[in-house]
Amino acid sequence: MKLKDKVALVIGGTSGIGEATAKAYAEEGAKVIVGGRKKDEGDRIVREIREAGGTAIFAKVDTTKADEVEAAVQTAQDEYGTLDILYNGAGIHDSYQTALDISEEDYDQLMAVNVKGPYLATKAALPVFLEKGKGTIVNVGSQATHVAGPGGSAYVTSKHALEGFTKQLAYDFGSKGIKANLLAPGFVETPMTEGIEEERLKDIPAERAGKPEEVARLAVFLASDDSNYMHGTSVTMDGGWVVGR
Repeated sequence: MKLKDKVALVIGGTSGIGEATAKAYAEEGAKVIVGGRKKDEGDRIVREIREAGGTAIFAKVDTTKADEVEAAVQTAQDEYGTLDILYNGAGIHDSYQTALDISEEDYDQLMAVNVKGPYLATKAALPVFLEKGKGTIVNVGSQATHVAGPGGSAYVTSKHALEGFTKQLAYDFGSKGIKANLLAPGFVETPMTEGIEEERLKDIPAERAGKPEEVARLAVFLASDDSNYMHGTSVTMDGGWVVGR
């Protein structure tokens, strides 16, 4: 019960790694707000968490809309009295398009979700964290946080930017009791990776894709007191893919 009595807002919690993280947080004792755009999926996940003995509610969140993010943070306070953990897991891919190929509209949309979204959510949560003198932020990056290739121009740029944002949060607010770190998963079996050729697996020393549940265990560690001396760190979980780049 590493997160007993904690309140966690999991944005991007209605599929893939986010869903696994919401369930893992609940298993570790957290009260979870499952944030996402898909109400049907959110309701299913909440039901499954409750059936397993956990505590959860759904909040409709489009991470690009400040009012919806702010409402989700307020929901956490209204329902559970506070907010302790913010998990920024919403993200979209660019199908490996180069700077020449991607349209301005698609570029702006990807940046809105992958970079501006975590900023909006963090800005909404920070006043709660600062008032209580403690809070945890887990941003979700990618292999593309560190190297080119796992995405196209916009995606790689966005994930590099998110690492910089995480470092700056640690620099600005670490002394105020706020812990911010980045989780960088590799090739994981999620809806985002569906259709990507199995050829990718030959470059992974582990010789397999990761499981969302495996990444979720790392998300628990980063949200728990076990990682309290980690600030502004990027933690990679990719089966060893980056070491050969």
